[in-house]
Amino acid sequence: MGNQLSAGSDVARVRVVAHRPVQRALALALFGLVTVIAAVAGFFLGRAVGGLDLSYLRSLEQLEQSNTAQLQKLRDRLVDAELSGQIATQAADALRADIVRYREQAAGFEEEVTFYKSLMAPSSVERGLQIAQFELSPLDEDNRFSYHLLLTQLEARRDWVQGDVRVEVNGRMAAGPGYQEQLLPLTELAEVDAYPLKYRFRYFQDLSGVLELPSGFLPEYVVVTVSRRGTRQDNLQRTFAWLVSG
Repeated sequence: MGNQLSAGSDVARVRVVAHRPVQRALALALFGLVTVIAAVAGFFLGRAVGGLDLSYLRSLEQLEQSNTAQLQKLRDRLVDAELSGQIATQAADALRADIVRYREQAAGFEEEVTFYKSLMAPSSVERGLQIAQFELSPLDEDNRFSYHLLLTQLEARRDWVQGDVRVEVNGRMAAGPGYQEQLLPLTELAEVDAYPLKYRFRYFQDLSGVLELPSGFLPEYVVVTVSRRGTRQDNLQRTFAWLVSG
């Protein structure tokens, strides 16, 4: 009897399902169709999106190329403008330098013409022995200068003249916290074979040499004193400001 109850209990768990093969086939077919449609739609959607991205990327690349070309053109124009400006500036500077040089040359020529006119026509200027010029030019070394002293004789009838020349530089020498005025003869500034300097000429003579200033000395002016032998005339003296040319 116990076995019968057990068998009846197993029968109670059995579930009866209707057998519908047509509906199941339709469901599978519908599921497959939906899957295919989804796959096709995804494919075309992905392709469309990919085409859109590729087109957008190409547009960006073209825009970048255009901007790069335009930027290069602007840079070229800027370089041309800067180069033109530099050339114009250099040309203007060169022109100004030429003008200054020509003016200096013209002034020098004018001085030479005046000087030679005075030699040829002494009646138009003061006659006698003259201290015409004293010029200073810098040398490569500090505190070293070349000097040129020009003596002339302006007479209707020129005889030989001779005598002595003394050159002194007046300035201030550093002394403690301040400066002390000092007059230095040429013998303390230059190496000379004989002093005073000697001259002998009929028309003009140029005396030149190199002088070196001591450290701490500030020159202010140069005193040139000329004496003439064979006469009782007073010494001729002229003062030149310390001006360095060139």
